[in-house]
Amino acid sequence: MAAKSNEIYNFTVSPSVIKADTDSTVIIESQSGTFSFFDGMEYDVIFIPTEKSDVPSDEEMSLSGWDKNRVVHTFKAKDGKLTLTHKFLGEQEWRIKISSTEERYDQYENDNNIAFSRGRWKYIAAVKKGITLSVYSLYPDLYERNVKKCDFHIHTNFSDGTETPERTTANYRKKGFDIISITDHNIYNASAEVAKKLDFMHNFKLIPGEEVHNGYARQLHIVNVGSKYSVNDIFLDEPERVKAEVEALKGEVEVPEGVDEREYLYRVWTYREIKKSGGYAIYPHPFWTWKGHYHVETDMSEAVMKNGLCDAFELLGGCSVKENNLQVALYYSLQKNGLKMPIVGSSDSHTTMPGAQWFDEDSTVLFEKDGDTIGAIDGGYSVAVESVQGEEIRVFGDFRMMKYTHFLIENYFARRAEICNASGIFVERYLLGDTGCRDIICACEDRIKKFENEFFGR
Repeated sequence: MAAKSNEIYNFTVSPSVIKADTDSTVIIESQSGTFSFFDGMEYDVIFIPTEKSDVPSDEEMSLSGWDKNRVVHTFKAKDGKLTLTHKFLGEQEWRIKISSTEERYDQYENDNNIAFSRGRWKYIAAVKKGITLSVYSLYPDLYERNVKKCDFHIHTNFSDGTETPERTTANYRKKGFDIISITDHNIYNASAEVAKKLDFMHNFKLIPGEEVHNGYARQLHIVNVGSKYSVNDIFLDEPERVKAEVEALKGEVEVPEGVDEREYLYRVWTYREIKKSGGYAIYPHPFWTWKGHYHVETDMSEAVMKNGLCDAFELLGGCSVKENNLQVALYYSLQKNGLKMPIVGSSDSHTTMPGAQWFDEDSTVLFEKDGDTIGAIDGGYSVAVESVQGEEIRVFGDFRMMKYTHFLIENYFARRAEICNASGIFVERYLLGDTGCRDIICACEDRIKKFENEFFGR
């Protein structure tokens, strides 16, 4: 997830996420080579809400109407920092424009008996032009939640993937992921050994998972996350039991018109068994094109989601832009007709090497509370993110959380990923046997947590 502006690397804004409708203090530090905060020098600051204005428009209601009535605040720098106080109204992104004047710059030089003769024009031009930074004000229910980057559909060499669970896990941490589930075909909990080795990483979570099929290379695909046992094992080890129990459903389950009866009843049995196992069922890639046709008939996909044969829909995942676009359109069409279903974005990655297709292209941004990952998804606190290389990042889901996620993409994830990359490098070495890396991982993870606390004001 790339940042849009270099300003996030030149300036630190703490906190960047604040409680709405409260008097707040924001501290800004500069790492810029041309724009510094000089002690005692005054800076003009304008707070600009992006959505709901805090001042009336002019009488003509012109395009610049709100700007004409906006207040210019003046703050003095101290200890190389600019400390701002403001009441940020409503839930929205705020732009903070900071500038100063050449006259103030001259006065600072005179008062301190110094002269920035070399390259002076650069400093003057920078403060006159000013900088624009951002913060986001949130209502309490969302402010209290922790932001997590997730992928719930991943393959390793335990099935048809390329890398080991160890290397896959490390590469995901390098990319800034906080929660992943390795969901190999016909294999349950391929990440079990990795999870044991990394149990000291309290800011990173591996959830048991599998991609369930009705036997080897069969038609049914459904992602089972967080279960206590394998549903695949029942299909593979007890096929006669499954067949008999599916047959018994004929007298109980009403099959929707227009769908294949046998396939539908197998989907009913599979979903019920996932729930018995304590798992969370995610419906993946219905428009994945296989041998010239879609993986699942659209009537069946509609029946699965309308009749609750999954807990969440993989809105984006392991598909071309067109196939993902069809999944988004289907979801919003069903939503228009009353469907209420949580969504996730997942990569369905089969390799995590640099430049790999799908890896880190589709993901979930989750707003988690008290460590309850599934509860957050089920409660609708997730959005799906599409990051196709060379294209603008797109976010899908609830409008409120989608806006907030765009802010996080532009201001949070890219900087945090730098520290996560360092942690992931040593996670890989540790999992390959270099146990001396554990202390380095802990130090990196502590730094990640410190960055999060500063950004979110915790």
